[in-house]
Amino acid sequence: MEKIAAGGFGIGYGEGKTIFVPYTVIGDVVEVQLVTRKKDVAFAKVQKYITRGPGTIEPPCPSFGPPFFCGGCDWLNLSYETQLKYKTELVREQIQSLKPGIDIPETIASPVTQYYRNKAFMPVGKGKNGLEFGIYERWSHKIVPHKTCFLHPPEFDLIAHRCLELMDNAKVQPYDETSHIGTLRHIGFRCSKDKKQILMILVTRSAKLPFSNLLVKKLTSEFPQLSGIVQNINREKGNVILGNEEKILYGNPYINEEINNLKFRIHYKSFWQVNSAMLQLIIKNINGKVQPEDTVLDTFSGIGVLGLSLAAKVREVFCIEESYDAIEDGKFNCQLNNISNVTFLNGKTEDTLPVILNSPEKYTSKIPEVIILDPPRTGVQKSVLEEIIKAQLSHILYLSCSPITLRRDLNILLESGLYEIISIHPFDMFPQTWHIETLVELKYKK
Repeated sequence: MEKIAAGGFGIGYGEGKTIFVPYTVIGDVVEVQLVTRKKDVAFAKVQKYITRGPGTIEPPCPSFGPPFFCGGCDWLNLSYETQLKYKTELVREQIQSLKPGIDIPETIASPVTQYYRNKAFMPVGKGKNGLEFGIYERWSHKIVPHKTCFLHPPEFDLIAHRCLELMDNAKVQPYDETSHIGTLRHIGFRCSKDKKQILMILVTRSAKLPFSNLLVKKLTSEFPQLSGIVQNINREKGNVILGNEEKILYGNPYINEEINNLKFRIHYKSFWQVNSAMLQLIIKNINGKVQPEDTVLDTFSGIGVLGLSLAAKVREVFCIEESYDAIEDGKFNCQLNNISNVTFLNGKTEDTLPVILNSPEKYTSKIPEVIILDPPRTGVQKSVLEEIIKAQLSHILYLSCSPITLRRDLNILLESGLYEIISIHPFDMFPQTWHIETLVELKYKK
């Protein structure tokens, strides 16, 4: 294996092909089985490690790598220092050529490297001894069960194991995506930083959930940190986890959190960065890039954690968010923190942004100076970038979880000739995986 690639792959060469192999790193010598072949490219599975490359360690999880191929972690077999090195290299490979000579600093380390995820959804299936949960195997929908995952808090696994034990006793059947029968599809969790509030979400195919009252009574007595239990009902076929119906079986459908002295209510459907400790560092970095006279547009805002965190420093903030539940959380959080200069707008960014930029008088006295882009992994729609270029917004802060789509979108902004990159900062939001969060600052060329 000679290189590292996005997607958590090592790259080797053989038979005239570039071969992508998960669970491998630079310096590994491996025997592989080709899974997918194309003209010049192939994907393969490890059959045998002959020698291991520098920086490798013994993975602490028995479900990691062959023969189980759990899709949760990519680099649990690497020392954390090596993970950071590889992530820096990935960002530099994708982004540095857009502005040759710019300094891309080393990836900022996460304060927590294991058990850091505050949210997890895991599929449920039928195992040898009854119901089981886990993470899908790479390239399949086969569930790889585990006792303790190193990405999310151990409490999630303890509660899930006990929950499925009780459901087994109640004869609850797992959902089968092929026949579209069965009841329990996924089991999910969201927790506060201190783990004192844990919200459990049971995703079912229908509204019927046998012995749900007894289930709630047992779980809440054994796990007092459970602040809410929600039954989400998804009647549709397909890979979308959550449905549009719900029953509150116990407590509240949200948790309460505190970040940088601000309080937040977070609905189980609302977006919130999975690594709370890393989120605090990113907010601090962004806060240093805005000015008191700025009006800020926070797009793809979720509940507005970035916008609300800037509110005390800037003139005005507008948060654009598609999810109604997130908008309601955002408005509540404004009241909770006595913030009066933040406005939430419910709608898709591609629909709402043009209205603000073309008719700013409807909302504010001037066109905003700063726009924050924090899109999903698919990146920003081209029409949104074209609106930014057309309006000649003076300051762009792009927070991306995908170096590949980040490069694509930055290319569009730079090709306009109106913008230049000022700084690039990689943050390790996702330890043990290849994923990385990158903050890029661009300014309008005056």
